Parts: sequence; structure tokens; C-alpha cells
Amino acid sequence: MAQTGGITIRVRSQLGMWRLRDVNPADAVEALVQRIEAEKNVPAHQQTLSLDAGGTMPLDASVPLAKYGIKANGDVVHLRIDAHADALIAGPAMVTKKKIGADGSIVAVQYEEAQAERGFRPGMPRLRDMKKTWTLQEFVEMNEQFVYRFEKPKEGEADEGRKSEMCFGAHVHSGCMMDFTTAMQQVGWNQCRVAYLYGTFDEGGGEGGGGGGGGEDEGSRTVVKIEAMYEPPQENTPEGFEVLEDPREEQVAKLAEMLNLKKVGWIFAHPPREEGFLMSAEEVMFAALQQLEAADGVNKTPFVTLHMTPTAEGAGHTDAQQVTLTAMDMVAEGALEVNPANRATCAVSDTFTAVVEGREGVKTVETERFLLNVPVMQNEKPMLQNKFPPANRLGAEAQSQDTLRKTIQSASTVAEAVRDFSLLLYLMDFREMFDWEYFMPRVCRAVIFPMEDLEEGDKIMIRSVAQLD
Repeated sequence: MAQTGGITIRVRSQLGMWRLRDVNPADAVEALVQRIEAEKNVPAHQQTLSLDAGGTMPLDASVPLAKYGIKANGDVVHLRIDAHADALIAGPAMVTKKKIGADGSIVAVQYEEAQAERGFRPGMPRLRDMKKTWTLQEFVEMNEQFVYRFEKPKEGEADEGRKSEMCFGAHVHSGCMMDFTTAMQQVGWNQCRVAYLYGTFDEGGGEGGGGGGGGEDEGSRTVVKIEAMYEPPQENTPEGFEVLEDPREEQVAKLAEMLNLKKVGWIFAHPPREEGFLMSAEEVMFAALQQLEAADGVNKTPFVTLHMTPTAEGAGHTDAQQVTLTAMDMVAEGALEVNPANRATCAVSDTFTAVVEGREGVKTVETERFLLNVPVMQNEKPMLQNKFPPANRLGAEAQSQDTLRKTIQSASTVAEAVRDFSLLLYLMDFREMFDWEYFMPRVCRAVIFPMEDLEEGDKIMIRSVAQLD
């Protein structure tokens, strides 16, 4: 659910990381520029804000921050401070120097290229533009902020994969998994598909209430217990997916809250891939962004990624993974990029350095290095069923009063029928009749505590919408 109040975002510049509190996602980017000028003494004309460290995704000053996905605590904006912006205003294409090309010719070098050559790192200014004098220790510490190291797998890890220390297991809802498999079978497993998972974080794998969003000690003994699945509006291809703006976003989050559930993971399915290719760079980065949101930054979280692939018979096989804290940090800092030449690897931004098993300056990193395995188990006693047609799925039976009537008629009672996330979400569409402040919380309480039956008046209203009376 998008936040409407103030959030805390991170602004990464050549001078380090700044935290700005009480930022309104509805404000235009220009408001953030003005705030940086007022609080950090960086003139507006020297600022270039971008979604990535390389500056290839600049922000338009007139566009609201939320339109760029900057709407949750911990979101990162990259700032390039151009100490020579005055010269650029006078003439942004001014020639600053000449060099000899590979063929011996004299080549004119534009301002931006010259700056990149002289910078501390690509896309950054020179050290003396940041600070007049540097000690060796200061330089090493500054440089290490942009270096990521990947060590050789420990003994046994190469065979069984690295196990997550943040999530002990994922208890899946068999009804949701079967329904998602059916959706993939209907399209012949020839495109990707995404859904969000709602449930609880349970300590020790017990049946009790959910824990928090993770923590240094909590994560290692916490399991994800999945109760419901929601497929957002999306566009799908055989290679990937795009999650679209969802008019039901607030509605879904509100329903989860009323059911004492939270967003605990996501699942994606895809066509067959070559052996060893588990996740693409886009999928790793999407998973990292989801974990960053769940953990409110680069922190441990049990938030899980389920990965469904087809079997030889066309059924669905599900594995569970998390991405590492390193992946979360690299995505937060804009250090990872898509590698068009090899989807099973992530490209490393020129501003950053990857050291893989002692090899310096590695330009791409295999996605499997960012993945941690999570055991898959069964949710033996799910709170919710999965019989009402899901939203936003092409080819599925439409959500309607007719399908509501058939669902209620097939159940033993109205109370049993409404134990369904998709059905409850459909009822919320009739907000004037089933208000979110009193009616829906009463219904959700009866779902959570089945010994407390629905009130007779609530049953009558639901049956009326289903045209049963």
C-alpha cells in the first residue's frame, strides 16, 4: 500500500548517504531538490537526481516522487553533485580537452566525458572536488563503500546450495499453488506470471500468531506461513513481467490487515529454462526490492520468493529462495543492472567494483550468487480457502454476483464461503454496502475466529448481493 504521509528516504551522493525524513511521495521531484539545497547546501543547478548510480534514469523535476516508485521507507534516490554546473549552464557541450584517438586522430572530448575520466569513480567527481586533503585511511574507507566481495562457497554449499539464515521455511498453501499451476497450464507455460503472498511470519514454525518483519536473531527461527495469494495487474511475456499500477492496492492491503495478515512473499512462474538458470537479473532485483520494502531497508527479513517451474508432465514444481543481504544492498545502491548478453547474470554498474573469489573488477556476477535456499513445507491448517475466481487473471471466470452466488451455494454456510481472500476482496468493491470501517472488520473477525459465527444481518446482506434472497 502506498504511503500518504511522510516517509524516510535515502539520498546517495558522492559525499555519502543522507537520510531525509518526512518526505511526501506526492510531492514533485522539485520539492526534494529544494530541500537538499536548503538542508545540505547543494545548489539546485548542481543537482542531478536519478534512480540509478550511473545517472541513466534521471528524475523529471515536475513528476511526483511516487510515480518513480519512491513511496516507501528506505527507498533510495541517487544524487550527482556537479561542482562545475555553472560551466555547463553557460555551454553544456563545451569542449574541455583533446585526446588522441585509437587511429591517431585528434578527438574533441566533451565536458561529461572529461569529467568521467578525471573522477574518483565513473560518474563521480575527483577526490579533491569532494575534499581538499585525504588520508590513506580515509581513501580506503571511501573506496570500500563501492566494493562488493563474493567469497568462494563453503564446503558442501556447491552441492546443496546456500541455506538462508533469515527464513527457516516456507509453509505453502496447497490450494493457492494448485490454482496458480492451473493458470500456467492454461497458457501452456509460455509466459511468466506473478502473485503476491499474504500470511504470517511465525517463530519456530508453530501455529501461533505471526512475528515481526525479521531481525538479527528472530529471522533464523522464523517461517513464512502462506494463507492467501493475490495476482496484481500485470503484463507478461515468456521472458519476464511488468507489474502495473493497481487500483486495488489499498484495498488488498486493508483486507490483509483486517485478517491479521501481511505481505510475506511473492511467487513467479515461467516457461522452461536451461538447467542451472534459476532467476534472471530482473527477477533478482525485483526480489531484492520486495525484501527491502519488507525489512524497511537492508535488514534481515523472512520475506520469501517462491519460484515455480513446469515438470515434464506440465505440473508445477515450487522452490523457495531469498536474496542475500549483499543483493539487497547492491540494489538499494543502484550497483546492479540488467545484462542483455546473459540473463542469468547481473551487470555491475561502472561506479562499483565486484571482487569474485579474489578476481578484481568483475563486470558481471551470476545470479545464483545472490540466492539462498529456503525449505518448502505445507501449511497443514490454512485459515482461508481458494475457491472464488482470482482477480486480474486472463482466462479465469469473471468475479461477479453470479460467481458469488455459485460459491455460496457450493458451500455449507455463508460463513464457510467467505473464508476466501478473493471473495472478501470482491465484497470490498461494494464499499457503500460493505463498508471497510465496520462491516468488513466484523466479517474478517468471523473468518479469523470461526467459532464466532457471522451476524444474521451480515449473512442477509451477503446473500442479497449474491441474489439468493
